[in-house]
Amino acid sequence: MRLVKILLFLCVLPSFIEATTVSIGVLVSQKLTTIIFSPLSGDYVITADSARIILGNKDLAYLTYSNGKISLKTLKGKIGTYSAIRIESVRETGTFKFKPVIPYGTLRSYDDDLEIRVVGKHLRVINHVNLDKYVAGVVKSEVGIASSLELYKVQAIICRTYSLSNFRKHEADNYQLCDKVHCQVYAGRCAVTDPETGIMYSGAERITKAASMTSGIIIVDDNLELVTAAFHSNCGGQTANSEDVWSKPLPYLRSVRDTFCSHGRDARWKRRIPEKKWFSYLTKSCGLDPTESKFAKNATSFSQGKRGRYFAGNQNIPLHKIRRDWRFKSAYFSIYKQYDDLIFSGKGFGHGVGLCQQGAMVMTDHGIDYKKIIHHYYTDVTLIDIGSLKYLLK
Repeated sequence: MRLVKILLFLCVLPSFIEATTVSIGVLVSQKLTTIIFSPLSGDYVITADSARIILGNKDLAYLTYSNGKISLKTLKGKIGTYSAIRIESVRETGTFKFKPVIPYGTLRSYDDDLEIRVVGKHLRVINHVNLDKYVAGVVKSEVGIASSLELYKVQAIICRTYSLSNFRKHEADNYQLCDKVHCQVYAGRCAVTDPETGIMYSGAERITKAASMTSGIIIVDDNLELVTAAFHSNCGGQTANSEDVWSKPLPYLRSVRDTFCSHGRDARWKRRIPEKKWFSYLTKSCGLDPTESKFAKNATSFSQGKRGRYFAGNQNIPLHKIRRDWRFKSAYFSIYKQYDDLIFSGKGFGHGVGLCQQGAMVMTDHGIDYKKIIHHYYTDVTLIDIGSLKYLLK
């Protein structure tokens, strides 16, 4: 039976198994009209319609939108005007700098290749990049550079799983993922040196190593489907079921106890709200009378020993709605009265579903490896190396 599931899994994943390069839309919401490209390491070749131009690592290309075309200049002068431009590394290890000029933006560095097209009256920039290099870039952008190698392995696997499960998210735009939050934040390559400030990040080497060491590994559920690899900052001691936040129950996103994050920097929070303001909210936004005898006590004295789904058991008031409306750090809170105010005493930071980053960080400090961490936060899942399955397609 399991072999049948594997074969079915392979039928829907051939493009993922063969994918070593992903196409990422860069700064797609900014409607770029002028950019500068410059090689950091290695020579690049520019293919513009039928033209081919070699760009050395001390040269640069100035590209701007002009009457439905892309105008290309280098330090040698104007080269021409083209419908599309592809800038590719001569070697596999090429890196480059990319600077938005109009609108003005921060200098960034990227791995591998760049493509520029015209969309509407602006330029669309696409980074064609090796999957593991992309994973490293996302981990650096999402997690930062002050963690352990083992935690970076966890995040690399989560990032890769998310990437492949959303592989066709921007298919209509002729690229696969973008660099915004809903596709995972991607601010460029995982570089040791910041291209603009020159600041050294020694932790970047650990991220790159973690992406390489876990290359091809993804998380699947019991049906051999890619999981929704949700994560958050701090769960406050207990993660949430997926349906408590997103309505859909997923068997691998079950609430679990987590003692590791209880002393993290985001483990506790408090918010003071006037009782009248809270009552007004319950009346106007939830259609309830907070002074009604059945509800009055819970309206001002509410406790979550363990995570719940609804406020005071009332299905008209999901806790995640309160969190969103009041911009609380989490939906894991209790309420007690203090004079004319109510104190909302909360635990954790984030939606609470899936992996708790601060808990996972402490687990690595205790010598727990990345596989056990993943299995702690995701129920009944399997780690699969896509590369090892290739032979089944032959």
